Amino acid sequence: MPLNNTRRLLALTDDDLEELIKKWIARLVEAGDEYVGFDRPTASADQGRDAVGFLTAKRYDDAWDNHQCKHLKRPLGFGAFLIELGKMFFYADQGEFTLPRRYIFVVPNSAVRDVLKLVGRPSKIGPALIEGWDAHCRTGITDGEAVLTPAICAAIEQYPFENVLLWKASDIVEQRQMRGLMVELFDDDPGAAPTVGDAEVTAAPSADEVGYLGQIKKVYAEHRGTPFADHDAVMADPDYGPRMTRARCQFLERKAFRLHFRDNLDAALLNQVDTDVLDAVQDHYDAHEGGPRYDRLLGVIGTAANVEVSGPLGKHRRVTPRAKQGACHHHASEGAMPLRWDR
Repeated sequence: MPLNNTRRLLALTDDDLEELIKKWIARLVEAGDEYVGFDRPTASADQGRDAVGFLTAKRYDDAWDNHQCKHLKRPLGFGAFLIELGKMFFYADQGEFTLPRRYIFVVPNSAVRDVLKLVGRPSKIGPALIEGWDAHCRTGITDGEAVLTPAICAAIEQYPFENVLLWKASDIVEQRQMRGLMVELFDDDPGAAPTVGDAEVTAAPSADEVGYLGQIKKVYAEHRGTPFADHDAVMADPDYGPRMTRARCQFLERKAFRLHFRDNLDAALLNQVDTDVLDAVQDHYDAHEGGPRYDRLLGVIGTAANVEVSGPLGKHRRVTPRAKQGACHHHASEGAMPLRWDR
């Protein structure tokens, strides 16, 4: 899956790459994850800024990060690297903005060896920029001349160049929320979620399991013909204990599924799984109303395992049968929907 994402990034155009990074920053803003706002200056007035993330409401008057997108067919060259950094110092000296907290080169095809060496030794970036200013920046920043003034030189000497980063394709994919965004935009494979086996089921149920487990205990008791004193009594029964463990695996696998994807995928995609399952099993549940509740439980769970889930999670078969069955137990626990095992 990461390889597919990497190939996807390498196939983007310059504009598409910028748009992806802008949408990614907007997603972080929406999630309350690091940034509070963003900016994507127009091409004619970007002054070296492609996609900007603001850390406070003071915008360019406070901390901000610059994501400089360069989707080149070849790795980022040494001269282009210096020119882009030079723009930042030149326009900051002109009073257009403060220097950014971080300067991130977003370059799916990476950079040439000399650039990688500089990024790996941040203390050498400033001296290299000053030394190469006349050769690269003086006529490469504006239509006129960009003179290396004492003020610009001082700013370069004081800047923390360890905050100059370079993200190649594999680094871009690993950023928080990025894979989820690519799933939504490109219908990419979100990857596999963890599974839960019998051995991973704890002896004591967690608080969020009380609802459906209490309901199932009543259904099992009705089917057996005698009540169970408590959950431990169910687990001690040679017939119903393994069945209860299987139900808990289903619930816990659905829980693990959501925990695995919650930091990357939009909550709407995860919630749609629960909705698709409920829509598919509701008729079966209603049709067996008034009949043996044990048979209805087994029928609903069996139907849930084969539900076709919509969206990229369904397309790439990333929702396991147990996770879909666990969605039924989740609905039963919530009590907000007409799906309870003991009714």
